[in-house]
Amino acid sequence: MPRSFALALVALALASPAFVAAPPVPRDPPAKPGFTAAPRDQAPAKPGGAGGAWAEAPERLLPPSTQLYLRWDGLTAHPDAYQKSIWGGIMAGPTGDNIRALVARAPKLLGASVLADPLLDGKSPAELKANLTDLKATEKLIGLLTDKGALVAAEVREPAPTLKGVGQALGGLVGGKLPGAEAIIPDAQMTVIVPDVGDRADVIYGSLRLLFRKVEEKIEPFEAGGRKGFRLNLPSDGPVHPHVAWWVEGKHFVFYTGTRKPADVIAEMATNATKGGLTGHPLFQRCIRTGEFESVTRGFVDTGKMMDLAKGLAGPFVPGLKERLDGTGLAGVKAVVFASGFDGKESRALYEIDVPGERKGLTKVLKNVPLGVADLPPMPPDVSRFSALRVDPAATYDAGLGVIDLLAMNAEFGVEDDAKKNVAAAIKARKAYLMRETDKFLGISVTDDLLPYLGDRVVTFQSPTEGLQVFGTVVCISVKDADKVRIAADRVQRAIEAIASSPVKVRKKTLKGVEYREFYSRGFGFITPTYAVVGDWLVVAGHPQMVQGVILRSKGDLEKWAPDAATAKRLAKMPTDGCGLQYCDPKSSIGNLCCIGPLALGTLGLRNQFTEQNETDFNPIDMGVVPNAHELGRHLFPNLTITRDDGKTIRIEVNESFSLPLEAVGAEPFAFALLTAAF
Repeated sequence: MPRSFALALVALALASPAFVAAPPVPRDPPAKPGFTAAPRDQAPAKPGGAGGAWAEAPERLLPPSTQLYLRWDGLTAHPDAYQKSIWGGIMAGPTGDNIRALVARAPKLLGASVLADPLLDGKSPAELKANLTDLKATEKLIGLLTDKGALVAAEVREPAPTLKGVGQALGGLVGGKLPGAEAIIPDAQMTVIVPDVGDRADVIYGSLRLLFRKVEEKIEPFEAGGRKGFRLNLPSDGPVHPHVAWWVEGKHFVFYTGTRKPADVIAEMATNATKGGLTGHPLFQRCIRTGEFESVTRGFVDTGKMMDLAKGLAGPFVPGLKERLDGTGLAGVKAVVFASGFDGKESRALYEIDVPGERKGLTKVLKNVPLGVADLPPMPPDVSRFSALRVDPAATYDAGLGVIDLLAMNAEFGVEDDAKKNVAAAIKARKAYLMRETDKFLGISVTDDLLPYLGDRVVTFQSPTEGLQVFGTVVCISVKDADKVRIAADRVQRAIEAIASSPVKVRKKTLKGVEYREFYSRGFGFITPTYAVVGDWLVVAGHPQMVQGVILRSKGDLEKWAPDAATAKRLAKMPTDGCGLQYCDPKSSIGNLCCIGPLALGTLGLRNQFTEQNETDFNPIDMGVVPNAHELGRHLFPNLTITRDDGKTIRIEVNESFSLPLEAVGAEPFAFALLTAAF
């Protein structure tokens, strides 16, 4: 499942009762893959069009210059697609019961703090009653968002000049003073809209009152342009006065934060609505054309405008920023357009990254050569995840140097003096310095002794049998000349000793005629870095067992991974011209989290529930809300991602069942454990 759905998982618990109540939103018609299909019939022919499904769309309130846009429809609008997906089965079974119980438990935990703390502080009965009313509203918030969905939009604009500001700036310059910070700080705003809330806006009002009451921010009513709403009374110290306000615009609830006054934003929304607002934006038109699957989430990032703004505003004050953004390739990314939704059992997502011009830096790393299952190294049969890409080794190294130079642009390397008047020459000198220092550190010439002999395939994989999550990661880089790569790798031992900052002992071993090396040092802790050149692969891992496994599989002594029949059938339907392939079995992630869950909840229960002060009121956390891993896992199937690059657009196509952030590197259990420790 796309990550946007994973973040909305709790909303699924309350979705089912609302499915039959709300009318569906306009659907995307079947079309060709990608964002290149004909516009759907409901879209207005012109930005100012007044008919069709977009006549009262919340997007009409947004400025046409919006740079970031994301909309989630909610699940009520897609009942058939939701029921056909794996989530229909999951939510109808024991796991769905567990999630609903967990969601029902959350407001009660919040209520203990919201009601008990004011009572202990001696607050008035009226305030306690208000807290109770807002708490009841908060209990309905998830259901409302599941029903109506939400959209987020953001934009940064150049500072808006005023007569007073221009006069002060001219007067200051005449007097020898530079303009103040307020003259160069851009306008920034973020808007969250919950569509078609109607008379249910009180649910959101109550939730916000409860939220800001907890952070002790003062809320005051305001009126502007015939709208009545609320805003935070924030301090205006400094050059920027932030504004936070919320109101109902027509049928839509609006939450705004930014540097502009709410009255100005309300007036602009009225103007936007008459002209079509965001609905005529080319990137918006692209993201609603979703292709073969039913879109639930969509959006775009106008990176071209954002980069132009960064170079225009910060460029004059940060020497070399423009050149570095161009050199690293970041300025060459003109837009990111994405959509995700359901296609039968599968969850689908499509991301398009527009890089239409000359490729530089990071945008040159990908190599547009097809990569398939036959191009992978010998991996374990129980591999839980792998990522494979075709890359240009020389371009990757150069891009890495460019990123380091960008991140350290304020640091002096001592080579800039002769080129300070020429930014391009200074950047070139700094990158040459980084190359020399890298060669000195590694004891080889990277550009002469290593890069020419590396291949274009980079693969990382993990197996639960051979290693623990991220610590069991194996990195495989294809090689064109095994002997030259082996010689270069052997000479890097000096650098490894420097990294360890303590004596290093190297043990050379041979398995099935293949030599591999293990590095031991107190500086490595419990890691034993190991490498070998196995066939046409340079294999690096944190422990010898993973390298031994690659050697044994390459010799045919152990079974290799191959896609099962169902996965092979799915791969056959996906594009064959991809230069990247990613596989992840979510059963591994789910199993880890379901195992850690009771331990984490037990830790929280001991810390926050069972103390000397409240032993008589002991009310432990219900461990049963954590699903059984086998029951949940039986609904899941491997996640597959294909990366394609036609020279103008990088396309990432996702076909999956369920995914979580960081699952591609196997770090989600550790992130969960760290979060628990933080609580």
